[in-house]
Amino acid sequence: MARKLEINALIDAFLQWVQIDKGLADNTFEAYSRDLRDFAEHLATREIDDLSQVTPLVIAGHLRALTDIGLSAKSVARKMSSIRGLFGFVISEGLLKKDPTEGLTLPKMPKSLPDVIDFPSVERILESIDLGRTNGLGIRDRAIIETLYGTGARESELIDLETGDVFEDIAFVRLFGKGRKERLVPINESALYWIDRYSRDVRPYLKKDKRTPILFLNWRGGRFSRMGIYKIVRKCAEGAGIEGVHPHTFRHSFATHLVEGGADLRAVQEMLGHEDISTTQIYTNIGKEYLHSVYHKYHPRG
Repeated sequence: MARKLEINALIDAFLQWVQIDKGLADNTFEAYSRDLRDFAEHLATREIDDLSQVTPLVIAGHLRALTDIGLSAKSVARKMSSIRGLFGFVISEGLLKKDPTEGLTLPKMPKSLPDVIDFPSVERILESIDLGRTNGLGIRDRAIIETLYGTGARESELIDLETGDVFEDIAFVRLFGKGRKERLVPINESALYWIDRYSRDVRPYLKKDKRTPILFLNWRGGRFSRMGIYKIVRKCAEGAGIEGVHPHTFRHSFATHLVEGGADLRAVQEMLGHEDISTTQIYTNIGKEYLHSVYHKYHPRG
C-alpha cells in the first residue's frame, strides 16, 4: 500500500526547508505560507487529503477560483509558483514521481515597467530634505536616500546594512540580497559623505544598544521596519512635490540611469544582484522609452 502524502505535514516540511535551507526573507516565507494554506483549504473542500490525489485539473480549478474572486494575474502567478515549489520539493524527496503542475498555463500578465524618476527629480528630493530636524533625523534621512539611489539597494538590504559593510577606503558597500547572497556594490562620494556625517554626528545619539552593528537606526535606536523606510522616502519625496515614490523607485532609477548612460548590462545585473539577466533587461526597455522621448522632443521631425 502506497504511503499517504498528508498535505499539511508536507507543507510544513516544505516551509521549514525554504526557511532554513533556502534562507528566504521573512516576508517571502510568509507569502509561501499563505499561498499553500489557501491551497490546502481548497483541497479540503474537494475532500482531498493526500497530495498524490492532486491532478492538473484540481490545481487549474484552484487557480480559476482565485481569478474568479478578483485576484490579479500577478497574484495568481505567485501562488502558482508556491504550489510548484511544494511539488518540486515533494518530488525531490522521492515521495512523488509526477508533477501535476507541469504543462499548466497561467494567465498572461501585462508587462509593466518599473517606476522611475529622472535625475533632476532625485536631486530635488535630496535637496528638499530638512537637515535641521530634531536629533539630526534629516541628516539620517539624507544618508538613507543617498544610499538607496547610490547603490540600488533593496529596502531589506538597506535595513540590514551594518557599519562594517561600508568600505569607505575603496568606495564599496557589502549588501546581502535574497537568500543572504553577498555582493559588493560601488558607492559614490556623495553617499559616502552623508553616511559618514550621519555616523559621526547622529548615529551615536540614536544608538541605545552600544553593541548594535546596524547602520541606519530609527528614532528609538532600533532597526527600521520596511514601513519605516517607506514612510521616510514618501515624506521626503512629497516634500519635493513628487508623488508616488517608494524605496524601490530609487533602485529602479539607479539601474535605469546606468543603462541610459551606456553601462554594460552584465555589470548592472551584478550590482542589482539579479540571478537572471532577463530581470535586468527590463531596464533596457525603459532606456528605449527615454531615447524615444528625447527623439520626439528634440528631433525636427520627431
